[in-house]
This record gives sequence, structure tokens and C-alpha cells, in this order.
Amino acid sequence: YFLFLSIYLVGSWQPDLLTTQVEFNQNTLHQIWISIPVMVFAFSHTPIISTFAIDRREKYGEHAMDKCKKIMKVAYLIICISVLFFVFSCLLSIPPSYIEAAKEEGVTILSALSMLPNAPAWLSISGIIVAVVAMSKSFLGTYFGVIEGATEVVKTTLQQVGVKKSRAFNRALSIMLVSLITFIVCCINPNAISMIYAISGPLIAMILFIMPTLSTYLIPALKPWRSIGNLITLIVGILCVSVMFFS
Repeated sequence: YFLFLSIYLVGSWQPDLLTTQVEFNQNTLHQIWISIPVMVFAFSHTPIISTFAIDRREKYGEHAMDKCKKIMKVAYLIICISVLFFVFSCLLSIPPSYIEAAKEEGVTILSALSMLPNAPAWLSISGIIVAVVAMSKSFLGTYFGVIEGATEVVKTTLQQVGVKKSRAFNRALSIMLVSLITFIVCCINPNAISMIYAISGPLIAMILFIMPTLSTYLIPALKPWRSIGNLITLIVGILCVSVMFFS
């Protein structure tokens, strides 16, 4: 959908908008810095990785690692190209005033597109459908991974107090706990962006960016895994975590 929309917007590109919207000044680096946690969170798909790995392991056996690498390389390439293409299409098609209005109202960029004078009627309707589908996929992608981890936590906790239950019971209890916590958070209704800055983004960076890459420099057995890519990942992780303390 986003690739189709990006191509559709090519006809309304206005190159002058890129120069008016992108201004490099003393505040530019600060804006890039504080946006790192949001980008880390937006591209993170950690919870679904365990389910993906298990499925590939069952299908390919010992060759699962190589298959996973190939699948993920293609997926990452498609995601990066499509996202960047969509972002630049929006920058070249939407005047700054509409983007600011969408930001103040807390709506998506699709809503900003639908606010344009010559926007077709199908854009606003499809925007709602895409938003619902995207939220559903994000929830399900997170849900399966979280439930797997929560089930093991419940199992370990019960065993420590001398209670041994079936996996079905542990899974049902974990679903109830996760649902209750989710319901409470929805009732509190905290600012999502603030939560990403303060908790989600830095936490993901600490677990996925800093700990694995730093271990290659601290543990001699992991020395073969050191690389420029790992070093860049470590620097990005440190920058992401620093936002939590210094922004």
C-alpha cells in the first residue's frame, strides 16, 4: 500500500518543499539525536523473532540459520527502501503547514495527505483501514513474543514457590496478566511518544544494540564477531540510551 501511495504521490512532487522543510542549523543535530529512540522502536520487531526462529527451525532444521539470514536480509532491504521512498514522497508532496497540523492533532501522515485540497476520497477511507491493520499487526507481532516470555516467567515463578502446573495453565495465566496490564495502561493513557523516549527505545537499544556488541569487546571468545557494523551499532545504542538521561 505504501509503495503504491509513494508512486501515486510522484505526480505531485514539489522539489522546492524539500529545501523549505529541511533546514540545517544548530538545532538539526539535536532533533536527529532525540529522534533515535523513536526510530529504534519503530524498526524493532524483537518479539516476533522467537516465533519466527522456531517456525524456521521446524521447517529447515540445521539449515534454519542460513535461511533466516537470507529472509531477514531481503526483508530489511525491502522495508528500508519502501520506508525511505514513502518518507521522501511525503516530504516532496505535503506542505509544511499540513505536516505541522497533523503533528499538533496527533494524527498520522495519511491524515495529512487526506487534508490536501485535491486529495481523493479513497485516501481518507484507506488511511483508516491501513491504520487499523497496522495496529493489529503490531499488537499480534508483540503479543506472541510477549506471551512466550511471560509463560516462562509464570512457570519459573510458580516452581520457585513449589507449584507445578501444566503449560496450558501457565499460558492462560500469562495471557490474563498481560491483558490486565494492557488494560490498566490503556486506562491511564500515557503519552506514547514520551514512553518511547523514556522506556521502550532505550530499553531496546540496551538489550539489542549495546549488550551484544559490547560483549564482543569484553569476551575474548567473541572477538571474531567484532566488525565496523558492530561498532556503529554500539554507538547508535549509546546515543539512544543517552536520550533518556540528557534530552
